Amino acid sequence: MFDAGGWGWNNKNHNRLQSVYSPLPFRLDRAPGCGRARPAGARLTNLVSEHMMKNVVAGSARRLTTAAGSFVVLLVIWGAGCQKEQPMPEPNKPATEKAPQAAAPVAAPVEAAKPATDKVLAIVDGFEIKESQVKQAIQQEYGVQLRRMAAESPEAMAQGEKNLLPSMTNRMVIEYLLDREVKKAGIEVTPEQVTAEMAKKLAEFKPPQTIESYKQAYEAQGGNFETFTAGFGKQMKYLKLLERNDPNSLVVTEAGARKYYDENPNQFQVPEMVRASHILISTELTDPNVDPNQFKAKAKEKAEGLLKQVRDGGDFAALAKENSACPSAAQGGQLPEFGRGQMVKPFEDAAFGLKVGEISDLVETQFGYHIIKVTEHRDPSTITFDQAKDQIVANLKSSQTRQAFQKYIGALQDKAKIVYPADETAAVSVPAEAPRK
Repeated sequence: MFDAGGWGWNNKNHNRLQSVYSPLPFRLDRAPGCGRARPAGARLTNLVSEHMMKNVVAGSARRLTTAAGSFVVLLVIWGAGCQKEQPMPEPNKPATEKAPQAAAPVAAPVEAAKPATDKVLAIVDGFEIKESQVKQAIQQEYGVQLRRMAAESPEAMAQGEKNLLPSMTNRMVIEYLLDREVKKAGIEVTPEQVTAEMAKKLAEFKPPQTIESYKQAYEAQGGNFETFTAGFGKQMKYLKLLERNDPNSLVVTEAGARKYYDENPNQFQVPEMVRASHILISTELTDPNVDPNQFKAKAKEKAEGLLKQVRDGGDFAALAKENSACPSAAQGGQLPEFGRGQMVKPFEDAAFGLKVGEISDLVETQFGYHIIKVTEHRDPSTITFDQAKDQIVANLKSSQTRQAFQKYIGALQDKAKIVYPADETAAVSVPAEAPRK
């Protein structure tokens, strides 16, 4: 049910919102950099990775994206895939995946222009969803990314918008059905309730965030916080609707959590880990006119001199900054915490064989001579049930909610008459100069 990336104990990914009740409609990812190891097989993109580590490391830098599919309700809506009589082809990858991540200036948001012929893309029990409405929703959701694409290639932007039409149409169909049920049930949420729930969820982040800090980050990337807040409130209504129709869907007992813990022991194992600093004197020859044996001998001589300085009480971090060929030199040689199998074998054997505070002899690898100092060593351990219980409950609740929404949405679709017109007779002609609403 939970993959390693989603679980978060072993990889310490505490920046993901775990609660099910009103998960925020965004995702926090880690950008590449110094920090945490990704799954084996990935290649490092900097000198450290090329020299020593086998895994990509992920840094603590976070980037915000506005993909609404990240929160439970709309994740189900996006992935419902139950489009009746839908003639449109499946979309390709969303434009968000192609958009540049750099914070380049973008044009101000613009309202999607209404086409001269405003096609009806879906009819739900007589209610028409038109192309202009769908495009407007796409602009609200993906406008920043699409405008960045347009700056590089207007054709790519147009294709990206086209690819999003089918899924956004389907989403609007489902939202119409849910909104209708919310209205029938008389479900309301006040602005004060939305604010309180949003503050509660942001406070669960590590480190905690406030509404104001999140708003600044959200708007800095071109997002409309009012639209975000409205979507958050809508989601709260949907969850209330689900609770009213299927009150058991969000119930997770301690016995259920315990059962999951007992049946998935591997997910709660923390491997032996080491944190270390090192000084690397490279033996990689870049000048073909230099004798390689002499170059290597000089590198070893330099490394031996540095080792003596360290053992005589020299400042390890300062010596690393001045002499190490590894990018970690900027941090005084400090490397991210690593487990077995993440470093080349000679480096790993030396690091795991040292006591905390101990300095290694020279360690030779294919990259050069290393002087290693271990600063932390954690033995293998098991996360107890009490430590894991809250996280297990949150994940089980999230999974159950997705399943319950899929079932509920499917039932609403089965009861409704939904048509996706495929010919021009389903289009409504309007004057090209018609004012925008």
